[in-house]
Parts: sequence; C-alpha cells; structure tokens
Amino acid sequence: MDSRTIGVIGGYGAVGSAAVRRLHRAGAGPLLIAGRDPSGAESLIRSLGADGPDVTAVALDLMDAEALDRFAARCGILVNCAGPSYRVLDTVARAALRRGADYVDAAGDDPVSVRLNQEGGATRWTDAGRRAVLSAGALPGLSGLLPRVLIGRAARPVRLEAYLGGVAPLTPAAAGDVILGRGPEYGVSAAAWQGGRVVDRALVPRREVRLDAFPRPVSAYPYLSTEAARLAGVTGIDQVHWYTVFGGERLAEELATAWALDSTDTAELVTAASEDVSRYGAWYGQEFHLWDGRVDGPPHRTLVLRTDDSYELSGFLTAVATLRVRECDVPPGVHFAAHVLDPVATAAALGEDPAAELIIN
Repeated sequence: MDSRTIGVIGGYGAVGSAAVRRLHRAGAGPLLIAGRDPSGAESLIRSLGADGPDVTAVALDLMDAEALDRFAARCGILVNCAGPSYRVLDTVARAALRRGADYVDAAGDDPVSVRLNQEGGATRWTDAGRRAVLSAGALPGLSGLLPRVLIGRAARPVRLEAYLGGVAPLTPAAAGDVILGRGPEYGVSAAAWQGGRVVDRALVPRREVRLDAFPRPVSAYPYLSTEAARLAGVTGIDQVHWYTVFGGERLAEELATAWALDSTDTAELVTAASEDVSRYGAWYGQEFHLWDGRVDGPPHRTLVLRTDDSYELSGFLTAVATLRVRECDVPPGVHFAAHVLDPVATAAALGEDPAAELIIN
C-alpha cells in the first residue's frame, strides 16, 4: 500500500467524477478509479489530461468482499461515491478499517453512522488511528456545514430557516436514496425544532415561495432532517425550520405516489425528474436565514448557494473532506463532515469553485 494512494469507488459517476477532477487538480494521489465499468473510468481519465498525479482504472464490484478487501489494501484513503447508500451502508467503511485505510463517504448518513458506532465501533477507528468522514456531499453535508458560517457571525443565534433543493436529473443510485431515505433515522416530515426538541406537525408546506437561491417560485415542504436536529442541538439554536424544495411538479408528485404505495421502483422517479428538467432546466440551491437575538422580523443574516449541478457540489465537499483527511486535519474516529470540516475555510473554497455561486450577507 502507498499511503498517498486515494481509491475512489464510483469515481466515474456524477459525484465521483466531480470529486476526482478536484482531487486531480489539487495534485492528490495517485488515484485509483474503481467500479464495475472500467471503460467509464478510462473515459474520465482521458479527460483529466497528462499533468497531475497518476490515475488508474480498476474493475471492482464492491459487493465482492474479497475484491473489495484487495482494493482497500492498495489505498491510504478509500472514498466511496457509489450508491445507493441504503445498499452500500457500512460495507466499504469496514473494508477500509480492516485494511488500515482512512475513509470518506459522499453519502453515508445516519444509518451508516449508527452501524459504525454500535458496540464500541467508534473506538476501533480511534484505536487504529483511522478516520471515517460521513455525509460529505451537498445534502447531507454542505447543508449542515454552511449554516455554521452564519451562526459563527452571530452574537445570539436564535432562529434558523433552511431551503434546500431545486430541479435536477436523478441517477438511479440517487433515486434509490431519495425513495428509501425516509423514516426516523433520516428525519421527520412537517416537524420543527423548538425549545430543544423536535415538535411534530409544527409546519405546513409553502407554495410559490420566492427565494434568491432559486430562479423561479418553488414549493417548500417542511422536513426536519436528523442533520438539522443535530445542528440545532450542538449550536443551541432555539428554533429551526427546515424545508425541502421542489422546483417542478412531476418529481414531487411521483415521490408522493411512491411513498403512498410503499414502492421501491426508481424508474418512475428518474423519468419524473427528467421531465421537470426538460420543462424548467437544471438548477439547485441552498438558502439559509438566521435571526440574531430575536425571532421576529426579517433575518439578520443570509447565505445563498446556487449551482446548475448539485452533483458538482457533492463532489466538491467529498474532495475537500478527502484532502483534509490526507493532511491529518481530521482526528481519528467516526465523524460527520459538517462536524469536522472548518465552515469558514470550506465556504471560502466553495466561493472560488467554478461550479457554485455563494453569497453571504
């Protein structure tokens, strides 16, 4: 094993390729781009150009435990950008720990954290001096990190509102996470954070909302994610309203139908998202409003993030987390990206990234 080697599983996918391009530009590597389609990895490698670290395509089925272990043994840092997350869970993380590698997951939200921490699991990472960084994507990830920039500038932050979403194509893996990413381990629909606890049925959907992060009026559905509840608990903010934004109609309709029928078929979600993109274009945003010292009136501070491609945002944060792990800026143990990455430094890097527009007031 070369401790500098970074292995990226799913590195030629929408999120993985965005992360690989940034790691390559940063000179991090050598890089191993792994997945079941080596031709996809080869195509990405050709697009990177001759300058920078060595990049190699590797054929890998992450569900093949022996092959995964052999791949992990070649890596100093193992990065997972493959999905859907509900299928991968902690499979890649455990291979990394067995083979003495650090781990970064573009997804890997609460269900993965629970699995890695149960029965003293976090201690095994600490004792081994290894790092696991989870939820290093746009949402969760940036969604829990960027509000901390506003909170850090406030004297007495008391209320936070968040609007996250837009119109975007769905890969089959992303559609799988959308359709199955529900339940108490992910969040609570219509809930708010109030007075140190989750309050059920506190909010209702908002229609035709105009916000700076989005180019047209949107529908905002209250959904208090576990990431939002953690943020509230850690920062002590009294009131948090968290909304999922849909910029088109078809995906929201199809998702509601799938949940009502308890369907796990992702094909209709992919089609619905494509129809929304055809009608409205592709765009994604995150907007945060913070009240300092009082909960009424206009917000005192705002943060607006805009992009044409949410997958680029996920790739950005995955690359940032990988670089920070590479520099040993993350302590050993199991962490969420929003808890261990520097909010101000990450926002500054995001503001310079060509894929994003970031405005902080």
